[in-house]
Amino acid sequence: MVNLKRTRDDVLLAVLDLIHRQGFHSTGLKELLSSSGVSSGSFYNYFASKDELGHALIDFKWSKLKLLLFGVRQLDAIAQLFQMIDQLEAIHQAEDPCAGCFLGNLIVELVEHNPSFRQHLIQVFDEWQQEIATLLQAGRAQLKPEIDPDRLAQQLLSAIEGALLLGRLYDNPQRLRHCLDGCRSLLKSSLHD
Repeated sequence: MVNLKRTRDDVLLAVLDLIHRQGFHSTGLKELLSSSGVSSGSFYNYFASKDELGHALIDFKWSKLKLLLFGVRQLDAIAQLFQMIDQLEAIHQAEDPCAGCFLGNLIVELVEHNPSFRQHLIQVFDEWQQEIATLLQAGRAQLKPEIDPDRLAQQLLSAIEGALLLGRLYDNPQRLRHCLDGCRSLLKSSLHD
């Protein structure tokens, strides 16, 4: 039976995993309605189009991920970055099979579909990179003098996204761990001895 009292966030949460696993374009309206438990009228009350749903999912997922990774600042900013990598590993190791980064998957699938997705995802990844850079700047005393926090933030985010993409491709927990260990090594190699 269709639940008409579901909120917009309930619908987003309900369809997120489905789209994460199947892809945005491969998931049809019938599947979205079934997964979300709302009628088509209620669905279109929340989202005027499938593209609007895509943009809402980007914001929804980023807000949840940002809160998890950066919501509570630690005294040791560098330790928080290691914790960020650990948290991302735990999330993706728990997936069966590993579905990769939801936001990263959308880059591959949507940026050529509609220019607004490219701009939206650039905004999200720039914000994520800035969060990392802010922590690196806060932990500047632990970094080697020649390290540029902004550039290291870009390198870390690129390495993390690459690790998660390969995690999806290979669906091998040990390989995912090794790839994320490369991210940890990149951060460790930037610290004073």
